Amino acid sequence: MKLPFDNLLSFHSVVTNGSFSKAARKLAKSQSTISGAVKNLENELGYDLLERKSNSIELTSRGKKIFQLATPIVSKYMELINVAEALSFKDESKLRIGIDPLVFDHNVKHTLMEFSEIYPDTELTVVTKPSYILGQYINNHQIDIAIGNPYHKTEFDFNVDELFLVNCHWIAHKDFSESDSYISARLLLIDGSEDIIDISSIARHNIWVLDDTSTILELCLAKKGIAFLPQHLVENHIKRDSIMMINDQTLLFGRQIYASLIWSQHGDYSIHHQWLHDRLRKK
Repeated sequence: MKLPFDNLLSFHSVVTNGSFSKAARKLAKSQSTISGAVKNLENELGYDLLERKSNSIELTSRGKKIFQLATPIVSKYMELINVAEALSFKDESKLRIGIDPLVFDHNVKHTLMEFSEIYPDTELTVVTKPSYILGQYINNHQIDIAIGNPYHKTEFDFNVDELFLVNCHWIAHKDFSESDSYISARLLLIDGSEDIIDISSIARHNIWVLDDTSTILELCLAKKGIAFLPQHLVENHIKRDSIMMINDQTLLFGRQIYASLIWSQHGDYSIHHQWLHDRLRKK
């Protein structure tokens, strides 16, 4: 039995993208070529992999098994392609990334570490700013790409590729409510929070806006106010047992934001972009 890799790749792309037409666009081939490759794979195997319906496709039971086995092979192949292309770059290759502190979680940090191994000759610059500032940086060509909240208030247009969800919550020290009321508490906010929460509805509060999440968390632990922070920051803090989420106040409820790749509307989608997308979406 011979299983030509192009046929396996076409089958995997059809399942991943949900249709023959999308797979064809992804692989830069005609739809008939992709359809023929999948059919040839089925003929070689001797059984159907897909159930073709009028508006959709579904995996057969055998197709599910083949897809599961093919996924790590295709993933390694794509990684090989990325690395091979990266090796053709000159040593002075550069990438400038902006990251919103609200989405700068462990996975993003780990991805940057992986980047240094996959692209050792790429000069990397990372800036940490709120999404609205990163949007300005992209527009002014100060950075190439950002990882942040794509729905920040802006007058600029961008390309957006959603990656993963970030849960944000209002938090307080567990003993805070014993001495103070949330209604009159000082609000400790990261710069850019106004793109996520409606500050006007809680404007009667005393508000501190800072650009450092660690400082905000320390102030919260010192009972200097209640804070609006991403869940991953609280979960990884050494004193997380002293923190509680506020979930009994009408105006102080949590939010979800999509951490996304953001880049210029007329900018190139480089192999660096694709690599970051694949790593962060996978995680």
